[in-house]
Amino acid sequence: MKTRIQFGVIKNDNASENIFPSGFLNFDEGLNLNRAELILEKVPQSNIKPRIGPFPGPKPGLADWGFEIDLRYGEDAAITFGLDDELEVNEGNERLYLLPQWFLNGYLPIADGFSWIVGSWFTSIGHEIGAPVYPPTAFYTHAYAFTYQPVKHVGAMGALKLPFDRESGLWSSGLGIVQGWNNLQDNNNDKTLIFDLRWRSPDFRTWLDMENIVGYEQSEQGTTDQTRPFNAVSSTDEKLLRRMHSVTLSHSFTRVHRIVVNAVYGKQEGGDTIADANNPPGFLITQESRWYGVNLNYYFQWRENKQLGMRAEWFKDEQGAHALLPEGIYRSLTMNLSWWVQDGLRIRPELRYDQYSGNGKPFAGQVPTIFFGEEEQQWVASLDATWFYTL
Repeated sequence: MKTRIQFGVIKNDNASENIFPSGFLNFDEGLNLNRAELILEKVPQSNIKPRIGPFPGPKPGLADWGFEIDLRYGEDAAITFGLDDELEVNEGNERLYLLPQWFLNGYLPIADGFSWIVGSWFTSIGHEIGAPVYPPTAFYTHAYAFTYQPVKHVGAMGALKLPFDRESGLWSSGLGIVQGWNNLQDNNNDKTLIFDLRWRSPDFRTWLDMENIVGYEQSEQGTTDQTRPFNAVSSTDEKLLRRMHSVTLSHSFTRVHRIVVNAVYGKQEGGDTIADANNPPGFLITQESRWYGVNLNYYFQWRENKQLGMRAEWFKDEQGAHALLPEGIYRSLTMNLSWWVQDGLRIRPELRYDQYSGNGKPFAGQVPTIFFGEEEQQWVASLDATWFYTL
């Protein structure tokens, strides 16, 4: 059993109290309780993990199984439609009770090793994922790539360690069927395919991850809650394909220096239904819309308990596919210092600059829409603390 508590203070450089989209799940300045969570788990013995990839070492000869249940309270609240949104205790509250992950997983001694997962679990798509690894997420704020990717899935997935020669590195392939993006209750009767290919160098210093999600994600019966942040509706029940691809390459030069490069590309087919005037422009996608970008991450851990992190990102939303952001080019620079005061306690000051080029003004709004933005750039400073404990 594990516990994790994270809270932070965040401030921008304008008159608005809104820090979106820099803060992603956090919209407001000031003190935020990001999460207080309890993680119950049994970890199966395996040489491969779905969403993560293969590991060196001998293949376990026996099948094994495990489970995980995450209980969370706080403002980092990516809701699973059909579950968290239906809890009465969450109505009208900024801090929510969530069940972000609940799954069974296991291992079978098939070929070089096979693992599986069934239930609700954080996505594997992209560099930044929600899985509570230690230490979780090197930055307090998120990249735009994270804002445009799924957070979690409900479904099943398997991963196979491929039988290649050890000198060529470690390879694995994963395949799964899920309920779309962030859904327990699907937005249509079409399932979504998720698949990946992963490679690790023989010395385990270089990682390559190629991740994909493809499926029909049109909203049916007039409900768009399940398809956010990309909403497309067809009045003739036409199937509207959404796809997203992520490639991540990381390399540890030494124990001190490490870089990660992540590139993403996504596309949503448009419907024929236009949003009413109460919604921001582009709330419903009516033409084929693309988004893509690249982010470069550098980590310098000059001491065992201190790490400097730097991130630079360029991202483009061609047609304003995101329901809460205008079309255009987003650029950001982020720098922070992670300090492990003691085992299980991390303090992290962070500074971020965002700049936008386009027809809208996404920063300094009263609510996170193009209607109320007043700025094309924004500085954000934050200080967060995270406490981890394993029972």
